Amino acid sequence: MKKPEPGNKKLEPTMTLKYLVEVTDKDGKVIQRISAPGRSFVRQWYDAMSAMADNEGRTVTDTGGTVRAATPNAACFYALAAAGITTYGIRIGRGSTAVDIEDYALETPLEEGVGVDQFEHQASTYSKPAVVASSCSFWIRRAMLNNSGNTISLIREIGIYARVAASYYMLGVRDVLPGAVAVPDGGAITVTYTIGVTV
Repeated sequence: MKKPEPGNKKLEPTMTLKYLVEVTDKDGKVIQRISAPGRSFVRQWYDAMSAMADNEGRTVTDTGGTVRAATPNAACFYALAAAGITTYGIRIGRGSTAVDIEDYALETPLEEGVGVDQFEHQASTYSKPAVVASSCSFWIRRAMLNNSGNTISLIREIGIYARVAASYYMLGVRDVLPGAVAVPDGGAITVTYTIGVTV
């Protein structure tokens, strides 16, 4: 039997996660951009995915630290939050502890509002899956506006909160940025996660 030619070896399918963080000033000018691979799917993501795949229940730890039943349902993985909603959707925070597979929430999430260290969370947007060559991917994006009256600094962590059922939520993804980010008053921070697979 003929051996495969060097360079023609079929690669294993690869799931990918990437994030893009952009900070803009009050005029919409990009003043900082960070793009990197995410290596941050945490245990709750896989527990919920397996519950959906085999139609059997699992347990996950919700964002408040409570162990909950994860059963197949239409709400599972829902992360497209409306404006002002922070129980699910993309979130940002100040935590700097390295990502751990058992993480169940951002370490220090920043809240909704116009007060000190608060952001106005805009509605999530997303793309439908697109195929390019042997890859398929989609993205989810959220902008958060700083109308607090002051610069909000020391932003170090980003992540995705998603529904597990109609009334509780899990952390599916968490990343710690390579450096702290500051958002000026009147500016915004926009986080885009892209999830894909290459076969």
